[in-house]
Amino acid sequence: MVSSLYFIGIDGGTESLRVGIFDQEGTPVGFASRTYTLKHPRPGWAEQDPDEWWASLVAAVRDVMSKSGIVPDEIAGISLDCTTCTVVALDKFDRVLRPAIIWMDIRAADQARRVAETGDAALKYNGFAKVSAEWMPCKAL
Repeated sequence: MVSSLYFIGIDGGTESLRVGIFDQEGTPVGFASRTYTLKHPRPGWAEQDPDEWWASLVAAVRDVMSKSGIVPDEIAGISLDCTTCTVVALDKFDRVLRPAIIWMDIRAADQARRVAETGDAALKYNGFAKVSAEWMPCKAL
């Protein structure tokens, strides 16, 4: 029978992944992190290997679980957050086809200009001053 319950929080950032375990009152019990590689194969490009994200996640979770002494049955929930506007191309079997195009990649600058030139009314409500090459719609074009 489980006597205590804990929660895992996972934060996937631009250069590292962080994992924390918290008790029911929100008190931190343990932390672990792993870095991963950020590549700039061309000016304005920013890419990462999604398989490296997964390996970092697995290693950090195993590390924090081991350090804390908490067993899997004591985990009541998991929360995950990551950076936005990242493109991961998959094949029909959900295998990664190429490095992920991450949020800071601005190779879609021409597409961003095209979107801005449409003058679409929705652009007035986007919460930003101007269309960005970092946005998902621009990257999708």
